[in-house]
Amino acid sequence: MKNQVKIWSPATIANLNVGFDALGCALEAPGEEMIVRRTEDNGVVRIARIHGASLDLRADRNVASIAAKSLLESLGNPCGLELEIYKSIQPGSGIGSSAASAAAAVVGVNELLNAGLRPVELIPFALDGEAFASGARHADNVAPALLGGIILSTPEGQVQSIPIPTDWHVTVLHPQIEIRTSDARGVLPAQVDLNVAAQQAAWFASFVSACYEGDGSRAALGLEDVMVGPHRAKLIPFFDEIREIARGGGARAGGISGSGPSTFWISLNTEDAQSIRDAIELFMRSKSMDFKLYSTRIATQGAHLMP
Repeated sequence: MKNQVKIWSPATIANLNVGFDALGCALEAPGEEMIVRRTEDNGVVRIARIHGASLDLRADRNVASIAAKSLLESLGNPCGLELEIYKSIQPGSGIGSSAASAAAAVVGVNELLNAGLRPVELIPFALDGEAFASGARHADNVAPALLGGIILSTPEGQVQSIPIPTDWHVTVLHPQIEIRTSDARGVLPAQVDLNVAAQQAAWFASFVSACYEGDGSRAALGLEDVMVGPHRAKLIPFFDEIREIARGGGARAGGISGSGPSTFWISLNTEDAQSIRDAIELFMRSKSMDFKLYSTRIATQGAHLMP
């Protein structure tokens, strides 16, 4: 019988420009770790410590403990749980901090108790935690955090894995500011013009088709956001300048990750990825802004047990 397990969980990019509240992908970096321990207090979940962030330790006010408790209850509360969380993905970053915690928690419970649930079966329990943070049960972060890869989440709650373009490199810029999800949603129009919706649907279809054909260049060209990004860009400092700098460095596509403030930029080789990173870093330093930069790929594996 295991007394504790250690889990790694990835950052994620939600929306991927064309799939508002529907598409997301997992990243190889950054990621975070969580230790899930067994206790003798059946049905009781508590957080022992959170490293790297100042978050609520109360079990009913934290996405990880809420998700863990939801799964534990479904398994009959055979024990209690203690969570120790190592936050490497900053809350409010727009790259799935809460989803990473929720995913790590349910994978940890599943592994600790040998419950044998498949990653897709863990999504509803992780969503219980994610919903506390975001106020909605959207799986665009949680699903890729659990399954890895690029995931399409349907309104009916189904998920579909989409082939990953093998030549994609991802550069992620996280300016050290916070954009509240409520503000990011507040700038969106209540209704969308039919022509705009048709354009967005066409770009979405082009992206998915290219992924299935293994054409990374055309898949990147399909990431054209005409519906959400233009409204949210005004919330992100220097977005237009950064976009031009990234394109000048070789980015084939890019945009806002989730609600922001992080942005992501797609390139097709390591040389362009490095050029994009160098150019963005130089620009951000010239603006005296605190930031983090990640050069990464799309992760093929979601949250999982560590040695």
